[in-house]
Amino acid sequence: MSSQPNQSLIDGIRCLQYLVSSDRAIGCRELARLMGINTTRVNRLLMTMASIGLTMQDEQRRYLPGPGIHALAAQAIRGSALFSHALPLLERHAPKDVVVALGVLWEDQIIYIYHSTPGSQMSQALAGFRMLPAWQSVIGMSLLAAETDEALEARFTPEQWAQLAPHVAQQRERGLVIWRHDDGEVSMAKPLGMHNAAVALAGMWNISNPEIHSRLEQLNDLAARLMKPV
Repeated sequence: MSSQPNQSLIDGIRCLQYLVSSDRAIGCRELARLMGINTTRVNRLLMTMASIGLTMQDEQRRYLPGPGIHALAAQAIRGSALFSHALPLLERHAPKDVVVALGVLWEDQIIYIYHSTPGSQMSQALAGFRMLPAWQSVIGMSLLAAETDEALEARFTPEQWAQLAPHVAQQRERGLVIWRHDDGEVSMAKPLGMHNAAVALAGMWNISNPEIHSRLEQLNDLAARLMKPV
């Protein structure tokens, strides 16, 4: 029996993940470009998944998640130790007056599995399952720091690396990232040391250094609760 990874299975899973994360109907060519593989291969994968209800097509023959994705989603959530452990803690202890996010790193993308905004209900926070390029996310900056500079520079453009590099260095030095955005927003993230995940606070505008310190205490407290064994 071959010990080599099954590339067709890998491509099929990647294809489904990119499709589900696109939040809209998407054509084979665009999906192939996002994945960096052949359009014909993507079309064959999508058609195969359509045969078992995981994908479907609209009137323009673009692809959407099919009804089978709901069963897969429910099974995946039930099987996620991170999700089942973190959700009640986030609902009980996360601050309610700022953005709170929990995300995992996958293929240089951050998948948000929890993303609340001030005043949002739990259902809205769970609806935040989406992807964002890791170099544009404070969670991504925090998690990418576990890799070497050489590995990161090879994967990102010079412009992307210029944004990443100081935050990667900060994570390695301080164990967390504080990102002061050009528009006055402050966001911060801390890895959880498991599941390739991190928790973040964001949506804090033009806050003072004492306020930043106070928010860091909240972030550290929340991360400690999430990292505590069940």
